[in-house]
Amino acid sequence: MRHWRGLTAFVLVCASFACGQATPAASSAAEPNATKLAKIRELINLIGTPRIAVDMMKSQAAAIKKLMPFPPAAQDDFEKEFLASINANELVDLVVPIYDRHLSEEDVDGMLAFYRSPVGRRVIKALPEITAESGRVGQEWGQGIGMKVGRKIGEKLDHGDYGPWPPGRQQSPEQKH
Repeated sequence: MRHWRGLTAFVLVCASFACGQATPAASSAAEPNATKLAKIRELINLIGTPRIAVDMMKSQAAAIKKLMPFPPAAQDDFEKEFLASINANELVDLVVPIYDRHLSEEDVDGMLAFYRSPVGRRVIKALPEITAESGRVGQEWGQGIGMKVGRKIGEKLDHGDYGPWPPGRQQSPEQKH
């Protein structure tokens, strides 16, 4: 076991050394613009991304705990530990580089101006409800598609359009109509 740890450390040191060999031009081009990054953080917080993400995580944790094949006390512990582990600032740290890659500083300035405006503030206020309602509609839409496709495939299975079932995966009596 000690040998694997030593090998892993060696590989990590070599990889760090290799990654650190960027040319000065490439290194300076990749340096982040601190002003732009601060504006991106402001934008992310202004539009409520951390709050929306935490709300979504809370609802996902409640749904996941019900699906877990554990006793109710273990499900409750999972939810409690999951929620206690959420740090919205970690999400912001992960999202900032994405905004940085895809948006110019001028884009961020324009978005900040919009979201600071009266219309932008109304959008921010409505965004959590829009997101929640859109999620529900999207889920229902996806379920409808799944049911439709499932029925279509089921009919083809019933007619033998896919050939015989593989060994060990025979159709159960309750699946036969």
